[in-house]
Parts: sequence; C-alpha cells; structure tokens
Amino acid sequence: MKLELYTILFVLLLVGSCSKDHGNYDYSEVNSISIDSIKESYSVVQFDTLTITPYLKFKQEEIKNLSFEWKVNNEVISTDPVCHAQIRMAANEGSLNAHYDALLIVTNEENGLKYYKNFDVKVGTAYSNALLILSAQADEQAILSFQRRDKANMPIEHQIFEAANPRLGSLGKKPRQVWAGGTQTKMCIVLCEEGPYKMVCLNLTSMQLMQAYDTETIMSYDGPFTPYGIKMYMGGICIAKEGLFGYNYMNSMALYRPIAGDYEFAYWVDCNKQMDAYMWLSYDNKSERFTTLEITQGIAYDKVTPLESEEFSTAGQKFLAGGHAGIETSRPVLYDATTKTAYFYSIEMTADEWDPVTYEPIWVINYHKIMEKTGLMDENSVTVFGENSLYWFIANDNKIVRLHGDGGEIRDVFTAPKGKVMTMMLDKQEERLFVVTYDGNKSYIYAVNVVSDFGALTEEPLEMEGKIVSITSTGTWKY
Repeated sequence: MKLELYTILFVLLLVGSCSKDHGNYDYSEVNSISIDSIKESYSVVQFDTLTITPYLKFKQEEIKNLSFEWKVNNEVISTDPVCHAQIRMAANEGSLNAHYDALLIVTNEENGLKYYKNFDVKVGTAYSNALLILSAQADEQAILSFQRRDKANMPIEHQIFEAANPRLGSLGKKPRQVWAGGTQTKMCIVLCEEGPYKMVCLNLTSMQLMQAYDTETIMSYDGPFTPYGIKMYMGGICIAKEGLFGYNYMNSMALYRPIAGDYEFAYWVDCNKQMDAYMWLSYDNKSERFTTLEITQGIAYDKVTPLESEEFSTAGQKFLAGGHAGIETSRPVLYDATTKTAYFYSIEMTADEWDPVTYEPIWVINYHKIMEKTGLMDENSVTVFGENSLYWFIANDNKIVRLHGDGGEIRDVFTAPKGKVMTMMLDKQEERLFVVTYDGNKSYIYAVNVVSDFGALTEEPLEMEGKIVSITSTGTWKY
C-alpha cells in the first residue's frame, strides 16, 4: 500500500512540474566533420618529407575557421592543412625501420569541437646506403654529417649525432676519423682527439650511442687516451698517440690497454681480413722495422715480432702510407726524407694450417720490396689504394695522379679547382674517386670517374662549411 501511495505522489509531482515548464527550445544539428583520404600507414625514410593531403567532408556547409595539428610519436610536425614535414624520428636499433603512432587533429575554432584521424608512420633507416662525413668547425668542434646514396642529388644532413642523441650534447673536438662497419658489426665509430666523446660507437641504424670510451672504460689502463684512427674486421686495433689499443666488439665491445714496450708505432695497422683476431701488422718508427702483433695469453696483444729480410733494409725509412690488396696482402709505403724516396712494399700474411696443440694459426709471411719512387710523394701527400684494381691515387696539394701498385707509368687523374686535398675514398666498385678539398673556409667533395670517362666529374660537387677530415661509405650505393 505504501509503494502505491508513493507512486501516485511521484506522478502528481511530475505532472505539476511539466505544467509549469513553458520553455521554447530550438535544436540545431551540429555541422560535423569527417576526415577522409588518409591511409592507415605511410612509409618514409628518416629525414625524408612526409606529405599527406586530407579530404574533409562537412555534414552541412564548409567550415572556414579550422586549425590543424599533425603529430607523429606525440610530436607536432606540422600545423598546415596539408602535411609536408621532414621526419627526424630514427629507426629502431637492431632493425631497419620503426613504427610510430600518428594523428591528425582538426579543430573547429568557432565552437572548439575536435575531430581525429589515426594512422601509422613507418620510418626506415637513412644510413644503410650513405656517405658519412666527419668535419671540424672553426672552433674544432666535430660534426657528423651524411648524404643518402639511394637517391640522386640528396642534400647533406648535419649534426646527426645530436639529432639521434638529443640529451648527450655534441661530439668531441679535433675529429680524426669516422669508420662504419659491415653487416657483422652494424656500427659507426667516431674518433676525436679532445672533448667528452673521444671515441664513440653508434648504432648504424639509428646513430644512437651504444658505448663511449675514455680513460675509465679502457681495460687495465688509467693513462691518457688520444685516439687517431681505428681499423677492424672481426677484431680491431685503435691507433692512439699513446700506442696501439686492442679492440674487440664481440667481447663486450672492450678496449684494452696499449701494447707494452719501447715502441713508436706508426699510426697504421693492417691484417689478414679473415684472421685479424689472431695477428696484426704495424711499423715501429723507432727500430725502423715492420712488426707483427699477436696475443699469446689473455686478451691484450703481448707479442711483438720484427720482420727481417736479407734482401733489403728499411733503416732510415719512416712509415708514410698504407694500402691493402685482397684478403691477405698489405701494401705499405715507407719514406726516406733525406733522399725524398718512397719505398713500396708487399707483405702477404697467410695461415693455412693450425697448431694441433695450441689451436693457433701457423703464419707464413711473404715480405718483399716492390719499387722505389723519388719525388712522387712525401709526408704531406694524401693517398688511397685500390684493393682490387691495385692502383695508388696520390694527391699533392690539389693535384692527383695514379700509379699502379706494381709499377708503371704515372698518369694524371684530376686537379681540384678549389682548395687542397684533405682525404680521398674509392667507391666499392673502384669506379669513382671521391676527393675532399678544403680552402680554409669550406670543404668540397668531387666524384671523379677513374674508369671510363677518366678524370671527369660524375656529379655536381658537394659543398659544406668546415674542414672535412674523414669520409666513409655504408651499403651498396645506387648513385
């Protein structure tokens, strides 16, 4: 009975309330927006431009006062109606691309209503087919740059270390070398004489820092560290003012103390590419002899053996240049400053048999002198050697000549129109010689044909501020 009474009272109150409501409501339909013509996924290479043109459908008349926000990985990349923005997000470490969530937000500024469209952006690595460039600015600050070589006429992108590592600051000062590994290492190493990052290993996919080295990180060593160069295949050696430091990326990317002893090793090492974990070759400018470097116990190089020859002497000669042919042959050049004579050598390092007790390779060294050349090159010359073609390319100031590694006639190659030659590099096919010059303010990179249209430029020269000190290549170039 009480429930029925409450129900009757509620109905009466409801009727009374409605009878007192004399409002006149005007309902209008919202002019909504739908976003069309945007795909679910887009693919772009890092530093390329992402272009998307949306199509807006209005339920009623077109709305004029709209604002746009294009976001990738929650970062606004454009506020224009049509997205046309450079993508700087990196590919993931260990893979060739990364997937990022993306979003378009369209806002009706008249009423504040927002409309959304989700999509996906796949970012691929830009460094797999590239020219890497290490330069010094006016204050000696190191800058790492690159140019993609999977497309023609691509611009140079600068400060890629800072872009990939925004919280780490800049590289060191007085840069010396940039080195890029192959498919096994997939990393890039940058060396600087000074600064917080004297030696860094970067992921070759993203250019993000993998490991940095200083006095505290070098195993069994607490002295100064001034790196000048590095060479590695399966193992490696870092060349420094303080000596030769062993390096092994397969063993926690460890850098070991310098080789002990009273030596003045040249800023050069070489090896049998398939057996470099066992033995390296260098030149001791103090004793003026080539030496082999081996590990007999532990992990650091502790055995230094001079190479001897009854046919000739290297007394009075200092190391000048290094080349390599094939898998197992080194082509070093020594120089006598008194006679201004360059001595060309060949050192073949083979190990076809193994010691049954120690399981170490049994080395056979074939060491001989090839030729002598007076007045051809000196301590200021810049050289590069063709591993397969066996040609030396020798630059003095701005003029470059070619000499076969086994002797013959010297041929003019190219005279750079601007600046002095700083460094050179052959492409993997040894068809083009990339010549870097510096005029005191700017650097220039010339691509010179050394096969068919001999000496001709194959593309427009590249130009950039600062002094380029080192270049290297990654991947297989299309251009």
